[in-house]
This record gives sequence, C-alpha cells and structure tokens, in this order.
Amino acid sequence: MKQLFIIRHSKASETAEDNSDFNRCLAPYGVNKATRIAEYLSSHIDHVDLMLTSPACRAFETAQIFARALNYPEENIRGKDPLYHFGGIENALEIISNVSDSVDTLMLFGHNPTFNVLAWHLCDEFRESMPTSSVVAIELKLKTWKKIHKAKGKLITYVTKKQIQPF
Repeated sequence: MKQLFIIRHSKASETAEDNSDFNRCLAPYGVNKATRIAEYLSSHIDHVDLMLTSPACRAFETAQIFARALNYPEENIRGKDPLYHFGGIENALEIISNVSDSVDTLMLFGHNPTFNVLAWHLCDEFRESMPTSSVVAIELKLKTWKKIHKAKGKLITYVTKKQIQPF
C-alpha cells in the first residue's frame, strides 16, 4: 500500500527581484498558510519517506515548511526539474514511477494545472480545484511505484485552509 500526497505550493509573491517566475518565493501570507496546513497534517501523518519538489522557490519553500512540521530532514528534500512547468502529467507519473519501492509515503510539491490534473487522474472521487497550499492525499493499492501510470486510488483527505480555520 502506497500513500501519495500532492501538495500545491503556497501563495507566492507577485514578483521576484529578477522578474522571473522561477524565483518568486512565498509571500508572508503564504508562509503562514503553509505552516498552518503543515502543522494540521502533522497530527494526522505518522511519517514521510520521501519529499520531491519543484525547484522553483515557492514550491521548495513550501516543502521546507512541511518538512519542519513533519520532522522530515530538510536536507533530504529532492528537487526535480520536471515538476516545474512541464507539459502534462506524464512527466510527474514518470518521476513517481522511478521512486524506490521502499518508499511508502511520498509527498510531491509543485504547481497547477498539472497537480490538479494528476490528482484527478489518480483518484476518480476527487474533482475539486486545488488552491495554493492545498493537499490531496491518495491511497494506492500498489506494491511498486512502477505501476503508477495505470493506478487508481482512494481519497484519504483533501485539505485546504477552510478545514483549519481561522486564518
């Protein structure tokens, strides 16, 4: 049995000093939002085996916040370039399929629209929109991540700021 947590980065600043999208980091509100959601999840998750993130500043900072709340070593967060603005879910599925089978609980941090489509693809019962900082957790009856391409899972939880008010 595998668990996949799909986490959209938190709210980013509108611009970066170099005007690039890649270097837009979290806005103060985004830091607070991610912290609150990560702390909420920390009381519901026993452990995380692996965190993979887009290397974009806002996604990486979101992963760091979750790592601190979940006692996951920040130095073990792995950046994956294809998780930043790739053309569809095939690259995400390929990244997941290459995860070691010793990993039972995997967290991905990245961007929409890809993450929303990935959640829809893997879980027929999930048809919501993923706002910033949202988490979709899916349980997959898999022994190996290599079979993720055709997998369908069960929704464990869908967490947004609405579940953990007040903000």
